[in-house]
Amino acid sequence: MTENLQKEALSAAYVRFVAALAGVSVARPEVDDDSMDLILLASGEMSEASPALGLQLKATSDPSVIKEGRIAFPLGRKNYDDLRRLTRWPRILVVLVLPEEPGEWVEQSEEQLVARRCAYWVSLRGLPNRDQQSITVDLPRQNLFTPAAVRSLLEINQ
Repeated sequence: MTENLQKEALSAAYVRFVAALAGVSVARPEVDDDSMDLILLASGEMSEASPALGLQLKATSDPSVIKEGRIAFPLGRKNYDDLRRLTRWPRILVVLVLPEEPGEWVEQSEEQLVARRCAYWVSLRGLPNRDQQSITVDLPRQNLFTPAAVRSLLEINQ
């Protein structure tokens, strides 16, 4: 497995872990042609509307993306355009930031499983068209992808 495929797998595992703690289901579209790698689904018991949220997942171990107060992530134009469109289900970009060295990404023992660094989220909905092939997207560092953030994004009252 290449390092990029490992990052992709870790980002999906990270989201599934956080979603489980938030008490929501995760679905994977059979085909990702619309910039949705995963979908978070809240059951009708949690919310009257049974909300859903589409996620475009990315991961990086490039330390240069970490800035003061933000993660400056380069995003391809197709993903940018897909995520900024108004759609039935809202969509967000989730970027997992990993240490530069793969050996530092995860540590485990009988007593703990530690994933180094974390993921951040941002909504691009309604942003203007951009002509570049790669658009640097700023993810605020306070937008940690946590169980509380998932519940808030899905508007689940718990």
